[in-house]
Amino acid sequence: MYRLLAFVIGYAFGNIPSGYLMGKAKKVDITRQGSGNIGTTNTLRVLGNLPGALCLVFDCLKGVIPALIIGQLTKGSDLSAVYAFYAAFGAVIGHDFPLTMKLHGGKGIATSLGLFIVSYPVIVLPQLLVFIMAVSITRYVSLGSILCAATFPFMASIAIMTGHSIFSVSDAPEIVILSFAVGILAIVRHRSNIKRLLDHSENKFSFHHRNKEDR
Repeated sequence: MYRLLAFVIGYAFGNIPSGYLMGKAKKVDITRQGSGNIGTTNTLRVLGNLPGALCLVFDCLKGVIPALIIGQLTKGSDLSAVYAFYAAFGAVIGHDFPLTMKLHGGKGIATSLGLFIVSYPVIVLPQLLVFIMAVSITRYVSLGSILCAATFPFMASIAIMTGHSIFSVSDAPEIVILSFAVGILAIVRHRSNIKRLLDHSENKFSFHHRNKEDR
């Protein structure tokens, strides 16, 4: 029951469509511009650098805040860290499949970063390095995100097994499975990007946002 409650609370936070709301504040529907995605990359391209940065922060906090709330509510429990993970995991699912947007959400990378910060702070820097290196070399944000998603479960597993996470070894099987689910889901959510990367039609990153269709 605590797992389910934590997941539901996280899912509720994940349903807050940060990019979409910022677009509406500027009288712009970002679901009808650019890639149509409500995540950080499309927010940056359609609305500009500052809204894009704010979207990144807000989407990240969607994973952090419910996990911290659940962590405090279950403080003292041997499974407190597990419950916090379920809250962050719920936020990722809520961001990807929000009822507020008729299940048309983002791709979960920024919200997953919130999960990393809470559950695996030791891998945040390595994950950022993977992302920055990939984008710096190729200028494909999607490739950086995909590589992070692919490497995250393995980094997470190593962190748990070496005692560099908030989880005990006894928590490992459950948490590792969920961590792989997070990584696989992110990759699946990028399937259209993968197709465009393979046929060399993916858009490269630029700080100059565009208001036209960017598919």
